[in-house]
Amino acid sequence: MCTPKSSLRSATLLVTASLLLIACSGGSTPPSSPQQEAARPSKPADAVRKVNTVTISQFKYQPDTLTVHEGDIVEWKNDDIVPHTATAVDKKAFDSGRIVKGASWRFTANKKGTFDYQCALHPNMKAKLIVQ
Repeated sequence: MCTPKSSLRSATLLVTASLLLIACSGGSTPPSSPQQEAARPSKPADAVRKVNTVTISQFKYQPDTLTVHEGDIVEWKNDDIVPHTATAVDKKAFDSGRIVKGASWRFTANKKGTFDYQCALHPNMKAKLIVQ
């Protein structure tokens, strides 16, 4: 049987528990939506990287000089009729290997500098990547 003292004690416990939950939840700020959470990086390294596209067409890189920021992604897309490569002249910075017709290759520009590159299959095709 429920006495007035036990009812009062239950109500007090319920109010106390509710206040503790509110205090621990950070106040009255509504929780963010999943879209807001996805859009807000938890740290700078999680920021979305910009994708810059170089189109390979008519045996040319377009644009033939591309400036990007450190951490950006460069994508070479082969819209030509034959395979091509994007190979740094120093052969160390990057080398796509064969990019067949209709395919693409991505490179994350993690090192600042100016990189001349060419197609290893067609050495007359030349371009420059500048990473700031």
